[in-house]
This record gives sequence, structure tokens and C-alpha cells, in this order.
Amino acid sequence: MNNPGRDSSAGGLSRRGVLVGTGLFVGGAAVTTGSRRLLEPESTDVVGLNPRSDAWYDLRLSGDGLMDNQLLWFLGHATHGQSDVADVMETAKRMRPGDERSWFEAWLQTATRVHGLATTAESKGHRLSAGQAYARAANYYRAATMHYTDTADPRLLEVTRTSAATFEKSNALLDFDIQPLEIPYEGTSLPAYFVRSPHAKPSAPVLLLHQGLHAWPEETKWVWEGARKRGYHVLMFHGPGQGRALREKGLSFRPDWEKAVSPVVDAAERISGVDPRRILLMGLSFGGALAPRAAAFEPRLALCIANPGVLSWWESHAAHFNRFLPGSLALLKSHPEAFDEAILGLASRWPTASYWLKDVFWKHGAKTPSELFRKLEEFTNEAIVERIRCPVLIMEGEAEDVSPGQSRKLYDALRGPKHLMNFTQADAAPLHCQAASTALAEERMFDWLDENV
Repeated sequence: MNNPGRDSSAGGLSRRGVLVGTGLFVGGAAVTTGSRRLLEPESTDVVGLNPRSDAWYDLRLSGDGLMDNQLLWFLGHATHGQSDVADVMETAKRMRPGDERSWFEAWLQTATRVHGLATTAESKGHRLSAGQAYARAANYYRAATMHYTDTADPRLLEVTRTSAATFEKSNALLDFDIQPLEIPYEGTSLPAYFVRSPHAKPSAPVLLLHQGLHAWPEETKWVWEGARKRGYHVLMFHGPGQGRALREKGLSFRPDWEKAVSPVVDAAERISGVDPRRILLMGLSFGGALAPRAAAFEPRLALCIANPGVLSWWESHAAHFNRFLPGSLALLKSHPEAFDEAILGLASRWPTASYWLKDVFWKHGAKTPSELFRKLEEFTNEAIVERIRCPVLIMEGEAEDVSPGQSRKLYDALRGPKHLMNFTQADAAPLHCQAASTALAEERMFDWLDENV
């Protein structure tokens, strides 16, 4: 199999090779040092972030490879009724490559249209149709927020709140017993939902669910609906730096993630029907680094699921920098002002790098590249992994590109019960967090849980 992070035909960076953290800057650096051939003068594509393989997942929808990766995520939501394929494709056609405002406005237009369909169906008494359409509209509002960093735009907060309200309306019409919660957290609260399974036994396990850098737990329906159908309750929450906690509360990521998880465990223990001996925690994407950290310090967790597993989030960033920009991290240590100037200069010339930098500044509470990378250095589990005593399920895609190799490193470092669940090209499920392959992910994960919880 070709390395998904390289362009085997043109000798440059592929879209998938630069989708991750510092990899975005790596792609831009390659362009600025002589790889301009990747973008022909007449092309409207964003330099360095476009498909360079014939893999089924290397799409060309928007002209911006990072946007295309995120569009694939929402295409996959059709499996669980949170999108329609044509909605996603039509929305993509209204985007301008490298223009995050066009992403926001294209999705907002689609969400508003589908919301109108839901309202009309509800007014005519078509309860089920209305609930289904509200579910799609809520997801499209969430999609609008994924690739938009203009915190001065009042529509960002408005869309965030509209998404939550629309999600809740959908649940009521579809007769899902999903209760909104505000979990007390350090003088404020974490937005959350408790999904009660109608198939649960009087005392049943609960799955605490959080996402990573971009997605929201509500859109991870393959997990919460899969659990609901199988007799597991779910308590999904927005941690610091994520979703509504970021946009409504102004909370940024923290490396001591147990401080976010322990209040959620407290809340779960107080809910009727929850078995306090079977509290499970699942983190996806960046959450695959955060959840194991919490498991090392929260003894009430009976099991941890990392999708994918990450031993050191920082190491995965540093590896990209060291591979493509040798000496860059030394420059960060010795001359942080020069490092800042170089990264900011690159971002000023490359829209996708500019978006990434603004996005991670916001979510990590940083103001300069050097400050950001000093914060990222704290996100490693290497020193604490031996403290994890509960069983750990690691889910890993063969084409993992966000933190390649980290699942195996986490697995090897764990000293307690562990299982590595691989998803391959042959499974048609090789991508990060099983994007576009969630039916299989749901079946395999819950079959394993049924056998081991």
C-alpha cells in the first residue's frame, strides 16, 4: 500500500499527509520552498492539500483537501440519518477553496433550508418526518461551526445554540429519551446529554463520550445510538476546548483531562439506572489522547476506549515537524521569536494554514505559535501510562494520518488488560475514527463490549 501521506505521482505532499496539526504547516513550507508545481496557474485548488492518489477517500469536492476531509466525515453521517448525501455534495459546490467563511455560509444555508422542511412537516402533523429533518438540520448547523474561527461573528454563537435547540427538538419528536444537562465544572458547567436506553436493565453500564479537536459528541451518533439500541446508557459531554464548552463557555483544552472527566463521573453516579461499577469512557480523535490520561487518574472508570489510541499527542506533532522541517523545534527552543515570525508569515500566505493556526490558538488559549507549541508539549501520556489499571480498547485505522503509529505505542506501553482493534483497507474502514465506515465501527465495537463488559 502506498503511504497515504505522500504523493506517489508528483513527489509532493498529498492532502492526507498534511491534514494533521503541524502537518498543515509542513505542506505550506514545501510549497514555499519550491513545490509550487502542485498548483497549476489555472487551478482553483488550495496548494498542497489536494488528492494525489486513487484511494476512494481522496475526494475532490471543494478544491480544498482539508475541507474535503471534513466533508467526507459528514457524508458518512448519512448512515445514521444525520445527513443526506446530496445535501453534502450540493453544499460543497457552494464553497470557495481556502475560504472558511464560505464553508460556514454554505452549511448555514443548507441547515436553514432543511430546518424549514422540518418546520413545515411538523406544522402538518408529520411528527416522524419532522424529527428526521430536524436531526439533519442540527447536524448541518454543527458542520458550519467545524471550519470557522471568526469568533467576532455573532452568528457563530447563534448557530451553536440553534444546533443544540434543533437537536433537542428532533429528539423529542423521535421519542428519544435524551436529557440535556449542565455538569458543574470549576465555577461554570460542561454542556452534556444523558441518553437513556429503553433496552437497559435496571442497573446498566453507562458510556461517557467525548470527541476531540473538531467534532461534537452529538454528531457521533453511531456511538450513542448504537449504545442506546444495545442497553447501554450514554452521557455525552463537551469538555474544555470542545463544541459548546468552547463556544458558549470560553473554555480551552487542558492536559490534565481527568479534571474534566471526574465531574462527569460524579454526574453519572447520581443518575438512576446507572451501574457505578460499569462506567466506561470513550474519546475520539484528539480524545484518544485525552481519555487515557483521564483513565490514569480516575479510578472509578471500568474501561477506556481510545479511537485511535495516542501515547503522545505532542510526539505526533513533533514527528511531522522534524520530518519535513528539520531543526524547526530547535529554533522554537532557541529563538521563539524567529519561530513565531516564520509560522505567522507562512499562515499569511496560505489560507488553510491560517485557518489551522487560528483554530488551535482559540482552542488552546494561545496567542503565538511558540506559546501554542509549549502548551502542546504538555499533551503526552508517556509519564503516566503505567498508572492506567482499567482495561483499554484501542481502535486503529490502517490509514490513520492524524497520529500514525501512536495506537501501537499506547498498546505496548499499557501494563493492564488491553485490546487493539484494527480496521483495514480490506474492511473499507481504514480512516481516522472510521470516517465513512461507522456502521462497521458500531458493530465491531459494541460486539466487543457485549463480550467484555
